[in-house]
Amino acid sequence: MKWIVEKPADINLSMKLARELELHPIISQILVNRGLTDVKQMKDFFYPSLDQLSDPFCLSGMTKGIDRIVEALKNKEKIMIFGDYDVDGITATALLFLVLRRFTSEVSYHLPNRLSEGYGLSQEGIQDAASNGVSLIISVDCGITGIDEVEFAKTLGIDFIISDHHEPGMKIPDAYSIINPKLDRNVGDLKELAGVGVAFKLAQGLFDTFNQDHSELFSHLDLVALGTIADIVPLIGENRILAKFGLRQLESTSKIGLKALLKIAGIWGQKLESWHIVFILAPRLNAVGRISTPRTAFELLTTHDAREANRTAELLESENRKRKKLDERIFEEALDMIENKIDLDKEKAIILSNDNWHLGVIGIVASRIVERYTRPTILISNIDGEGKGSARSVPGFHLLNAVKECRGYLLKYGGHKYAAGLSILPENIEAFKEAFNKYTSDNIVEEDLVPKLKIAAKLGPEDIDKNLVEWLELFKPYGPDNMRPVFFMENVEVAFRPKLVGEDHLRFKIRTPQKLLNVIGFGFGKYINSIYRSEFPLNIAFVLEFNHFYGYPQVQLRLKDLVLGDKNIEQS
Repeated sequence: MKWIVEKPADINLSMKLARELELHPIISQILVNRGLTDVKQMKDFFYPSLDQLSDPFCLSGMTKGIDRIVEALKNKEKIMIFGDYDVDGITATALLFLVLRRFTSEVSYHLPNRLSEGYGLSQEGIQDAASNGVSLIISVDCGITGIDEVEFAKTLGIDFIISDHHEPGMKIPDAYSIINPKLDRNVGDLKELAGVGVAFKLAQGLFDTFNQDHSELFSHLDLVALGTIADIVPLIGENRILAKFGLRQLESTSKIGLKALLKIAGIWGQKLESWHIVFILAPRLNAVGRISTPRTAFELLTTHDAREANRTAELLESENRKRKKLDERIFEEALDMIENKIDLDKEKAIILSNDNWHLGVIGIVASRIVERYTRPTILISNIDGEGKGSARSVPGFHLLNAVKECRGYLLKYGGHKYAAGLSILPENIEAFKEAFNKYTSDNIVEEDLVPKLKIAAKLGPEDIDKNLVEWLELFKPYGPDNMRPVFFMENVEVAFRPKLVGEDHLRFKIRTPQKLLNVIGFGFGKYINSIYRSEFPLNIAFVLEFNHFYGYPQVQLRLKDLVLGDKNIEQS
């Protein structure tokens, strides 16, 4: 792993802001490197407020969309919310459903089945709406590529309001209204909203229009945080505000389904952070959408029946265990195929297909393969004569652009810079693989295939104290574009013999002239015999955190990497 240390952007400005705000100089340096260059920006970062939320009507399409919803409410029209089957789509659907139910009982929802309908709008769902007398469909977290589906809805007398955050194609649907920040020029960080974030702005616009108390709207920030953090969007600007206050709302949620889920996951009553959603809650909510039906997760988020909430939470737990087993089996099969069928010296991308892979988990497995091999990866599951794939990328390589370049072989595609989905006829897979690998070879550099660890600054033992960690705590919630800062320290002296904790975790202390520093390394157990009294210098990369094991906060260094001997360190 290559360590890339950020070069201080403007040392004079950093020191000036540190003095004005009485900041730790390292904290100021990190923020200046991240583009915060004045006192107000830094204060807003450290102490965000819901008052900083932007006007929803700055999004084009919002006024027209709200007017159409108001008309539907006045005329008691039937409204359907059309969502997606992942956590972002499910939470967006639940949010808008709960908000609209405040104004009308004539609201329903449709979440597509991943296996039978696939991603995005479907004629099946639209036909279902028409059969039930729906005259207005509001899409959430999907729709921007649904050109044919919107036209089909028109033939049935149904208006469409599209609220989405995905990248638009060359042509956009002829919907009644489209609310998608990616279509707007001057909306700042709103361009990075998740699907549930766009749905929240729509709900905010509705509350503003009816002059409603926003406290009720803010009670749904638990859903917004779930979808926003789970969708791995940048946690800066408005996303960070929604995630920060949403996490606090989630800790004391009044939604009995969410409370049941937190309890069964063993985190009810805890202070919640981003990783609780990414690694604990999101997989459970995603599991039913991956291997059964997303309706189950929606019902958990919207139920008012405690017994039903507990039963559904247990079902999600069970489905997640099944998902893990599928995940592990497919991962092992994929590894075997990579080792035996792919020449990694020649092929810069990994593209695999199989008739027996469950469509619902191949995206997770693709992410694991990227983590192991540091290469763009596409896994394709062939079902009923059609291949459906999930793609994941590495930093520095725009996956969606690569997929677009090879679209001549595809039936359908969509996604982001680092994640995409596609449909393809099985007979086109080899030609697609050849074209994708050629594009990858021509557009990826060897540096992109080397795992990197981005490091904020070099620290000495004298820099590390509770004050520094307290400032770092204000960076939360962590996520893309606001990652937890990583530091490094050279020529570390290990005090006493390290201890093995659990099966494979390492705990030791660093000796300094003034104090001992605690270090924990999860998964670093193999180094227990080599780091103590080694003849080589020990360099460590780590994050700083508080350990509350003894009932009070103690500063702890959590290892990200370690090197015995000289380390090749570059500055960005």
